[in-house]
Amino acid sequence: MTELLGSDGQDFFTSYDEVHDSFDVMGLQENLLRGIYAYGFEKPSAIQQRGIVPFCKGLD
Repeated sequence: MTELLGSDGQDFFTSYDEVHDSFDVMGLQENLLRGIYAYGFEKPSAIQQRGIVPFCKGLD
């Protein structure tokens, strides 16, 4: 697994090209968005920007 992570822990490989800069543009259900913001998340991390939408579409 170390070969997939860079020194900062932010490098990873994916075949899914879409990157979403905010949770609002991911097309998530309203109750899920409320939960995300209730936990204090404001902006998705690098892995969340690329991983949440494919996961929700069943492409995991």
